[in-house]
Amino acid sequence: MSKHYSTNHRRLFLIIISLTLTLLIATGCQNSKKTPNDTKNKERTKSNLKQSTLLRTFRLPTPLFSKKSAWNQKATDAKVLPESDEQILILYRVLMGDATDLNTADNGMSDPWPFIDVNYNDYSIPIFKAAKGEQSIGMSDYEGNTSESNPKVRLKNDKALAPKSAGTIRPAQPQSIDSDGHMVLYNPKTFIEYDFWQAKTIDGKGGGSIGNKIIDAGAIDFFDTRKSGANTPTYSSARATGTPLLAGLILPEDIEQGAIKHALSFAIPGLRNLNEDDLTEPFSSDYYYPVSTTETDYVNTHPNSLAAGQRIRLKKQLVNAEGEDLNLKELSPITQIFLKALQDYGAYVVDNAGGFTFSAEDIHTANLDLSNDEIKKLITKSKLPTNKTKWQVVIETLNNELENVPLAYGQFEDRADASVAEIESANFEVIENATR
Repeated sequence: MSKHYSTNHRRLFLIIISLTLTLLIATGCQNSKKTPNDTKNKERTKSNLKQSTLLRTFRLPTPLFSKKSAWNQKATDAKVLPESDEQILILYRVLMGDATDLNTADNGMSDPWPFIDVNYNDYSIPIFKAAKGEQSIGMSDYEGNTSESNPKVRLKNDKALAPKSAGTIRPAQPQSIDSDGHMVLYNPKTFIEYDFWQAKTIDGKGGGSIGNKIIDAGAIDFFDTRKSGANTPTYSSARATGTPLLAGLILPEDIEQGAIKHALSFAIPGLRNLNEDDLTEPFSSDYYYPVSTTETDYVNTHPNSLAAGQRIRLKKQLVNAEGEDLNLKELSPITQIFLKALQDYGAYVVDNAGGFTFSAEDIHTANLDLSNDEIKKLITKSKLPTNKTKWQVVIETLNNELENVPLAYGQFEDRADASVAEIESANFEVIENATR
């Protein structure tokens, strides 16, 4: 269902982030309220909310979903699958440029990139507050193709019914009809999230367009964030695999408490789908709880490729981009927090992407309520830029340091040889699936 640019293409958009933020969001590092405890540096983002139309003013109760949910199951004692090495190798080859088993070779990597990339602007997840009352939403994607609503969603006059927004909204960019246009409407009183894929706020426009209501959407679903965080089998959601958009998302609340206490979600180029005779009818063996179905458009037909819902875990002993031992204590606290979550809870593959991709809340809504001094400690910097939000600074630091933590290390020089690339040392392993 989802469409993504390659990792390197996405990185080009970073050039214009500062200009975009100047127009659309308040800068959490300037003109902030000082607390009595620190008259110099205890500047809080909340004081700028009146100047912002998009930063959220409500809190999310982390961790989301029930204690027994797959998203809150620890991975520390999970067994490594016998086929783990082969599955990590297949993913490594894809990330290095091998498109042999991708059903559409053009969807492969444009450049070798075996590193994690955390989306926080393009292809991320903005979160807005739901209001009382309902809005009627047409079911069509950015290209005008009619889509079917999830059976859970109520219809009236062939339109889907969903909560109204409490204010201005903006689906995720890029500002293009190729965008996923994801967004969430969350009700803090009922704990219900409504998820949207290719949410349209202006006729003729794609993602990244500001509006006050959703005109059309390519997909809609909703979840009670106090329950399992899983869908009815065979159901898709705002993701092709049926998971909630908030499931596995990195949130400001996680970082404020100093630990991500839940599993993460990630995306890769091509999920496993072995029914080559009819990709629209995937085998039940090609997806696992907590997903409820899998991708049917952009797939990997190799039997050892990762299937939707499979879980990976970061190993204790790591190597860097040069294959040398990596000492986590040499990394910033924000990076240590992220990597510790991958060791303790792991991550589920839930979507397609142009690389090895995780997601943080969109910088246009993410409100990181930490002081400047706390941010400096988090990223080990003595000075903060004045033209970026705190969330942007933190996630950019994370992305920069993750360029030293590859999926695996191997000798590789020629992209044409990606199909026969070998691993000398892997940082990740595939572990047993979550239990219901």
